Amino acid sequence: MVDSIKGKTALVTGGSSRIGKVICSYLAREGVNVIIHYNSSMEEALRVKEEVEGLGVESWVIKADLSKPSGVDELINESFKQAGEVNFLINNASVFPKIGLSNLNINDLNWIMQVNAWAPLMLTLKFASMVNEGKVVNVLDSVIDGYNFERYAYYLSKVMLAAITRSLALRLAPRIIINAVAPGIILPPRDEGNIETMINQVPLRKRGLPEDVGYAVVFLLKSSYVTGQVIYVDGGDHLKPRVVYGE
Repeated sequence: MVDSIKGKTALVTGGSSRIGKVICSYLAREGVNVIIHYNSSMEEALRVKEEVEGLGVESWVIKADLSKPSGVDELINESFKQAGEVNFLINNASVFPKIGLSNLNINDLNWIMQVNAWAPLMLTLKFASMVNEGKVVNVLDSVIDGYNFERYAYYLSKVMLAAITRSLALRLAPRIIINAVAPGIILPPRDEGNIETMINQVPLRKRGLPEDVGYAVVFLLKSSYVTGQVIYVDGGDHLKPRVVYGE
């Protein structure tokens, strides 16, 4: 069964730029009102707000620092205060520093885990406590099926978020449906090396687009009988033997 999502309201963390911006746009095209979370990029967030309102939906912009536990409470409380109700939570906000296994320290690990795993966990639990039913989509990374020693803390945080996705899909059922998307080579950082070489190693031999992720998010929000799943938006990269980055 396909659920109607028109007229619903979604909170998108990190919704002011990159993949988050495209997710907001795709939701708006489906008639979903959008709460755009940002931390430092206010001007970008306001531009996204203008864009989605131009598509005929309501939109709100909320600042919150998810690296601080207090930021989680501020974001979820302010979202319900401004929008009245929230039906969907898209945990997209993420930090992606090049901190490898060789230079990892506990402070960096705590910071990355707080933003990439702890904040989505707490947002999901608080969201679930404030609604009768709802849907959550977490944005992972296809690296969870491999290893990345150059961005080791980031890799660990996404593995943890994948475990959160599956475990809470079970724990919070049937009221809350939780799934995830795992992008591959969509918007790789400039310091990632030879991007063309990476693309040629992907089974589909091409780079993905943020729109591919937006489409997958909409699909999961419309689905009424899918939970605890991860959709890999990576051109089949996860199908290969486990990839090791930064050997």
